[in-house]
Amino acid sequence: MINYDFPPYRPPNEASSALIRVSHGCPWNRCLFCTMYKTVKFQPRSLEEIKKDIDTAVHIFPEARSVFIADSDSLVMKDSEKIICYIKSRFPHAERITSYARAKTLMRLGAERLGKFHEAGLTRVHVGLESGDATTLSFLKKGATPQEMIAGGKAARQAGLELSIYVLIGAGGKDRLTEHAIGSAFVCNGINPDFIRLRTLIVQHGSLLEEKMKAGQYRPTSPLQKLTEVKLFLEHLDVQDCELVSDHHSNTIWVDNTIVYGGVNGILPAEKNHMLEVLNQTLQRLFHAREEILDATILYERGVISSL
Repeated sequence: MINYDFPPYRPPNEASSALIRVSHGCPWNRCLFCTMYKTVKFQPRSLEEIKKDIDTAVHIFPEARSVFIADSDSLVMKDSEKIICYIKSRFPHAERITSYARAKTLMRLGAERLGKFHEAGLTRVHVGLESGDATTLSFLKKGATPQEMIAGGKAARQAGLELSIYVLIGAGGKDRLTEHAIGSAFVCNGINPDFIRLRTLIVQHGSLLEEKMKAGQYRPTSPLQKLTEVKLFLEHLDVQDCELVSDHHSNTIWVDNTIVYGGVNGILPAEKNHMLEVLNQTLQRLFHAREEILDATILYERGVISSL
């Protein structure tokens, strides 16, 4: 049996990456919508343990051209630079070394320190913006303001790191739909990330957000409202050479048993009008639909989808 600590989570686009677990859990672990590490106490692993796993990973992932560092916000580790250097030495042909990171951690580390990580081999960070609306961020207990999100993102960009930003469609619910969409675009414009990845919020059973929803403090959006939000967000985006990606099944919308929307994808600003046209056509399709309109939230509530 292989003695190796497999991390439980990774971004979808890291599916072919070698996975290196440098810590257990999330050092923040307070977000209302997240259930990923709620039963896991944050615990950094020792440099010795990590190096052993990196040596093992070379044999588990012999063809890997990319490496993902887990669990959450791994750059808080005091030995981050040494870990990245060792990964680079053992995976010399890796084209990409990436990690999750909180925007506030990036802000605290600053461009100079992050530049050292980049020189060591780190190429990209995945950051959960979720929303650019201050009220929504506070409600969801993200622990950062829109201004801090921008500062952290800018620090990563100044350090030469690629930046992948995650926006959570539906995060503001019905009551903050407009503010969430426009505010999220504002923050993205202030950072100009390399990638913007759309995820649609599904209120998971057992989450703190589910408690808020049952208490009437959060009202989830309908499929039609979700698309309206994506359109509003896209209309207010003003970024250059940025790839907008919908690479998660949570974005899917069905009419009866037919998929009518799987998300919008394209390079901004060149393909913005095309993506808006896709959204407009889909909105018209939903507006005139007589069959049942379904999204991942509805299917999750019905038990059809169990894994997110």
